[in-house]
Amino acid sequence: MLLNRLRGLGRFACLALLFGTAGCAGLNDPFQREGTWQPENLNNTNMAAMVANPSHLQQGVGDDSSPGEISAAAVHRLLTDHVKGLSSGSVGPIQASAPAASSGGTAP
Repeated sequence: MLLNRLRGLGRFACLALLFGTAGCAGLNDPFQREGTWQPENLNNTNMAAMVANPSHLQQGVGDDSSPGEISAAAVHRLLTDHVKGLSSGSVGPIQASAPAASSGGTAP
């Protein structure tokens, strides 16, 4: 009987500690203190500041200088197994070259 009371007391102590510490975060949380800066709608404000024309936030515009269409066509050829072969032009023989002489020293 004493063992059952000790178990009950232990459970009560654990629950009391659990419930007692549950509310501590609000008291010590530095972001919840009065006078602390609170972020509100910052993502949208930053995006609007970065976009030259705010209407581009609703719908973007294309870039004629981008090689996107050429790249997309290459990926499409790769995925459909229609890859273009390499050119048959010859580069020429590769030869070793002598190291360049430094300008600070004297020639032998």
